[in-house]
Amino acid sequence: MLSSTLLDDRSRFITGFGVSAGSSGAWVKDVFRTAVTNFGTPEEVLTDRGPQYHSWRGKSAFTKMLGSMGIKHILARPRHPQTVGKTERFWKTLWKECLEPMRPRDVEEARIRIEHFIGFYNFRRTHQGIDGLIPADIFFEAESEVRRSMEARVADNALELAKHGTPRKPFYLTGRVGDQSLSLHAEGEKVVLTKEDGSREEVDLTAPVQREDEADPAAGGEA
Repeated sequence: MLSSTLLDDRSRFITGFGVSAGSSGAWVKDVFRTAVTNFGTPEEVLTDRGPQYHSWRGKSAFTKMLGSMGIKHILARPRHPQTVGKTERFWKTLWKECLEPMRPRDVEEARIRIEHFIGFYNFRRTHQGIDGLIPADIFFEAESEVRRSMEARVADNALELAKHGTPRKPFYLTGRVGDQSLSLHAEGEKVVLTKEDGSREEVDLTAPVQREDEADPAAGGEA
């Protein structure tokens, strides 16, 4: 099983992750594009020299993608895992606190449990490397509304779900349209759009929809 994690250097906040059973680098680019959509474009990206990121001949597809987005690609020193030590430390924590007690049966189960653990890690778990703060405390320093909407999807028992349970898959999207942050999530049978100012717009998926050509009984007909 191969894995890819995108970690903000200053806050330790995980902006994206992916797991794959194959060796193709296409899924790594998808993980990165999703992270950029959700949390913005970084100035530079540091990676190890794995084949999904680096090519010994010419530029890799990942490096070319970063170049097209105006992002600088920095490669770790050969045989020096300390260069990407923060990411390595995250995977050590993930393994010890989540995956080791419960060995996933397949890649899909691993993905679901890692997703729950990242919710716990980003919004609940304190981190010694950032003075006992939570990664989201630093990452969303100037974007409190987005943080609140993101935090709302993380249950108090996120760590237990990561270890022991597989609940119904959530529906949640967050990102920016122009200068405004938006989030879209499900509440029961409703889809809720939350704007940066906290205002909400709800769509009830079970409500009947009246066709425009249907007459309004209250208006009456022509004489």
